[in-house]
Amino acid sequence: MSRDVTGQAGEDLVEKQNAEHGLMPVIEDEATLYGYVAENRHMVQAFLRGQAPEETFHDGAAVLEALMALYRSAETGRTIALPDDALATYVPAAAR
Repeated sequence: MSRDVTGQAGEDLVEKQNAEHGLMPVIEDEATLYGYVAENRHMVQAFLRGQAPEETFHDGAAVLEALMALYRSAETGRTIALPDDALATYVPAAAR
């Protein structure tokens, strides 16, 4: 971990669970800065129109599978090929 972070304003604060201490600066209008407002608007509009959103439950499940594979890869030091049946019961070390 390093405090020598480069990137757009606030980019270093997105992963709050990785904070080195309990004091986190408040980001003004964080929801707009990171796009949550637009995501929420899209979901509500799709619901009101009776349409499927651009991202589906299956998209979310695929992202979660990829993230779990990345965590497992980092823990084991090896490449995880998808699909991997072991991911169904995998719990990252940080959550155990």
